[in-house]
Amino acid sequence: MSDIRTTVLLAGAGGPGAVNMTRSLKLGGVRTVGGDASPWFIHLAETDVRVPLPRWSDEDAFVAAIRGLVDAEGVDFIMPNNSVEGEIYSRRRDALGAPVFLPSPEAFAVGESKWLSWHRFRDAGLPVPRTELIETAEDVHRIFCEIETRPLWVRGAGIPGKGVGMASLPCKTAAQAEQWVDYWGGWGGMIISEFLPGDNLTWLGVFDRGEVVVSQGRQRDAYVIPHVSPSGITGAPAVSHTVHRTDINRLGPLAVCAVDPAYTGPAFVDFKGDKEGKPRITEVNVGRFGTTHHFYSVAGANFPLLVLALGLGHALPAWTRTEDVLPAGLYWIRTLDAGPVLIREDDVGCQPQ
Repeated sequence: MSDIRTTVLLAGAGGPGAVNMTRSLKLGGVRTVGGDASPWFIHLAETDVRVPLPRWSDEDAFVAAIRGLVDAEGVDFIMPNNSVEGEIYSRRRDALGAPVFLPSPEAFAVGESKWLSWHRFRDAGLPVPRTELIETAEDVHRIFCEIETRPLWVRGAGIPGKGVGMASLPCKTAAQAEQWVDYWGGWGGMIISEFLPGDNLTWLGVFDRGEVVVSQGRQRDAYVIPHVSPSGITGAPAVSHTVHRTDINRLGPLAVCAVDPAYTGPAFVDFKGDKEGKPRITEVNVGRFGTTHHFYSVAGANFPLLVLALGLGHALPAWTRTEDVLPAGLYWIRTLDAGPVLIREDDVGCQPQ
């Protein structure tokens, strides 16, 4: 980084992704300015400056407030960790007053739709689970006759904040699936896929005009409060560990570049192993890190600082490597109001010192 202290703006600063980003940036001595639309969660922000912001749904007011903060606080760079926010920044980057390092609005449009991105992956010849869009009750019953695996995975085709996001449920019968889609009003906005029983994997990469700059793979082993979800998967890993896998190292960049061959910025690709253990792509998350990316920063690979260096044209960190940037077998352990803790594989099951 430069000898001059850099200031970064984060919206949604009280959310877990932005809190982890703040912690990573502070490891590099970065000054942070945070805003949040919630009068409650803004008090969780760990930024040096905290201010209220309008909601993203009032886009003009939100962009005007961001520009005002850029001018008032001398912001050098804007860094999102939410796809809805990132899409606004990408589309209206000329109005922000400070640079971003993000993919195109078109890439966000594809990434925000699991149905559109599934088509991109399939058309590129990449391994994906069989997936269908649910438009009618007849679709549900037909698919249950055509796909033999049980349960079948029914979920929203959008992301939180756009379309039907989340709403995932493993369904054993067509009646269960039909009722679930009906509950969410999800006809035409939800998908159904074959169930994959293998490992839950993710690959995080940073790209510059279609080229991987740095990446790391990880396996999710357990989840925070799994009992609240019928699948036992909540989207918030309680235990995860770094992996070195040639298959996801190959497929991750191919999946992202299927969304946009000239992709720029961070992205993470999720995989689920099939019955033979081979990973199939389930989704791509565009323009952001996962919520637990601080794991990598503590372990020695600070992805937010690398994005900042790329966005501002600074020299890249010495640890930069295109794949497997961290050792395998590093575990990140956390739960509600406890942790996180970083341990090595040899420490699993050992008495804490």
